[in-house]
Amino acid sequence: MIAVKQLFIYPIKSMQGIALTRAKSIDGGFEHDRILMISEPDGTFITARQYPELLKLRTVITDNQVQVSLPTNESIVINLDEFSQSNEATEVWGNHFTSHIAPIKVNQFFSQFLQKDVQLRWIGNKLSRRTKRYPDVPVSFADGYPYLLLNLASFNYLEQQCPEKLDIRQFRGNIIIDGALPFAEDGWKTIKIGELIFDIVKPCTRCVLTTINVNSAKALPNNEPLKTLSYFRTNLDGKIDFGMNMIARNHGTVSIGDKIEVLERQPAKNYIKNFPTESIKDYQPCTITFQDKKIKGNNQQTILEQLEQHHISIPNSCRAGVCGRCSVLLTKGNVKPLTQSAIKQNKHILACSCVPKGDITIE
Repeated sequence: MIAVKQLFIYPIKSMQGIALTRAKSIDGGFEHDRILMISEPDGTFITARQYPELLKLRTVITDNQVQVSLPTNESIVINLDEFSQSNEATEVWGNHFTSHIAPIKVNQFFSQFLQKDVQLRWIGNKLSRRTKRYPDVPVSFADGYPYLLLNLASFNYLEQQCPEKLDIRQFRGNIIIDGALPFAEDGWKTIKIGELIFDIVKPCTRCVLTTINVNSAKALPNNEPLKTLSYFRTNLDGKIDFGMNMIARNHGTVSIGDKIEVLERQPAKNYIKNFPTESIKDYQPCTITFQDKKIKGNNQQTILEQLEQHHISIPNSCRAGVCGRCSVLLTKGNVKPLTQSAIKQNKHILACSCVPKGDITIE
């Protein structure tokens, strides 16, 4: 029997989640899920992608209050009734809507922790944000959709392939199921769990956040598990998928142990299978020249990883070939692309998704 194994909510985006035995669905997702978010003063969202230390912050929610505890055990209690009444412009992944700003003392607490001027924002009781593909479906501060489903069997398969020890919490799912075959969820279109009927909207495209250890807030070596996922979960657009984004047709509750009933199926998405054949004997040294700096490189790691190992920083964000921020110009030599989107026009390449084939010069 396929059933719910775990349930999680994340009251503050990018901070630690809370495990539940029963979750209530309301407008925007599970009750209390991603209702708060750290932002720039102009309303642009901030996440653990840029500030991994946010993952160390613990949250507890009671009625209309959220308690946040730092690793030092210093804490603050945040009362939702004390947020601004005005609707302030807010942005998440290009999605523009409004939210409410926390009192000065709360903003100072998080600014001190991050050593940067930030604000805490509350989505409010009346959600003004909508999903991009479903304009009638409200969503909180989640990246794009109200619910994320993870299949434990799919995670176990990934863990068997990956050289690093993983924790399913790295993928920040709301509903973790057990009893299905690995990646059976690829072929589901509509499912029923407890009192709720969910439509599976799309596979979830993954980013650098999945590479951060949830306990230490440090990045795992070699961009794992994205590197391993890229071998068998890269779609035709060059993006890496794991888990399923969902919307709910109705309100109700979901509990651990609830049976999953597949109401409608759909053709599974095609993924490029590209498991590596290289072994240690294929290791070849090379020289990477970047803005007149020469470093000793190799033909096994991405250009971005090798630059960082030599304390050379370039703009980057997703580290999965999605955002394009790490684009550089290849002026000499050849590279091996790890995703279809890694090589752009006019000799521009993505440093996070290309491996040198030999000596290269970039700028």
